[in-house]
Amino acid sequence: MARANDGASGSALTKPARVSPGGDKPAARPAKPPQARRPLRLWNTTVQFLSDVRAEMKRVAWPDRQTVIASSLVVVFVLVVTAVYLYAWDSVFAWVFQQLFKR
Repeated sequence: MARANDGASGSALTKPARVSPGGDKPAARPAKPPQARRPLRLWNTTVQFLSDVRAEMKRVAWPDRQTVIASSLVVVFVLVVTAVYLYAWDSVFAWVFQQLFKR
């Protein structure tokens, strides 16, 4: 973890600003890259990202056909059971409210 001071005692807020070796002015910030390079950088970043994705996809342990079918059947079964359960409760509540508001 970086410290606020250079090892000397006292607060970093009370230290004078660093100056460039050539004079009393603070060191200049580095210039921003020209805007013409931005599309090239974006293209290179995109190509690198897609290359990394392809490499990761080759490392994935894909399930075999039988496992995919079995998992899909379990999902469909759970969906059907949940749908029937919710339909039953919906029907019960619909009947109860129908009886309450009939009067």
